[in-house]
Amino acid sequence: MYKRQFPFSVGNGAQWPTDWDLPGNAYQTAPVQTGVFHNPADPSVVNAFSNFSSAQASFVEPLPGQAGVRNTLRGDGYFSIDMGLSKRWIMPWAEKQSLQFRWEVFNISNSVRFDVQSINASVDTFGSTFGQYTRLSTNPRVMQFALRYEF
Repeated sequence: MYKRQFPFSVGNGAQWPTDWDLPGNAYQTAPVQTGVFHNPADPSVVNAFSNFSSAQASFVEPLPGQAGVRNTLRGDGYFSIDMGLSKRWIMPWAEKQSLQFRWEVFNISNSVRFDVQSINASVDTFGSTFGQYTRLSTNPRVMQFALRYEF
């Protein structure tokens, strides 16, 4: 099964090696494992790195004039399955009149995917929250029903 993953970068934090307006990205000095990892001590904390302290040590700030590298890491992707079911009945007293019932389900599998744009990915500004996801990119399962009478 193919899993779509979105790229993300680690920023260099509050440093401006290129100019005063655009902060650069950090350089990766060692390989890191990315994905969706839950903290065993607190399952509500979700991190993009398997070990955030060693991951944070795997990046260095660029020197003045350097720009760093971007989009070398892959985070959680997007996945959702939506389906609908409908039935139409023609009214016996007039063919122009009908009754339609519809059932639509969004995110059938109730998949949870995290937003890579919400990762706290700055080398020097987030400390112990480095690599943590802060929001979802998918919504929970939603069902809607409709009954429509056409005339």
